[in-house]
Amino acid sequence: MGPRYSAPDVLSSAVHVSLEGGLSALTFGRVAEHLGSSDRMVVYYFPTKTDLVAAVVAELGTELQQLLGVAFGDEPATPDQLVKAAWPVLSSKRGDRIFAVFFEMIGLASSGLEPYASLTTSFMHSWADWLADRVKGSRPAVRRQRALGVMARVDGLLMLRRVMGPAAAETAARELLRDG
Repeated sequence: MGPRYSAPDVLSSAVHVSLEGGLSALTFGRVAEHLGSSDRMVVYYFPTKTDLVAAVVAELGTELQQLLGVAFGDEPATPDQLVKAAWPVLSSKRGDRIFAVFFEMIGLASSGLEPYASLTTSFMHSWADWLADRVKGSRPAVRRQRALGVMARVDGLLMLRRVMGPAAAETAARELLRDG
């Protein structure tokens, strides 16, 4: 008889635990409890905490890329257009929950804690690459620079949202994105 749960089931539970309590709450035991199974089921699919954290972060990143891909459309856009299109998606309730996890990961990485430091570096580079394909520019290096600028603006707005609240972030977004 095979496992009662599949890898996607276990990952879904791990994502749920992370969104509810953050990465600090992400343990084999909590994932198993949410799943209604044992720690062994989680370890069967994700043998280490690093594997589990990496899978959760990748899953949340994929979700954001899908949401942003719809908001961005099919044609490359200017950095301003991308920030304007991204902001409603990222400042949503779901975006808040996902970015709480990402900012926790970045904070842990800033302290030099592994696996967060390595995962964050890899994660940020992959996001810059993904975004560079969606920004207008004549050369790959130009698109990459512009993608980093978009990331800096969006992350700054999201940090204001987390620390100072939605009203402060909305005020900053209006100022940042105003025409003229």
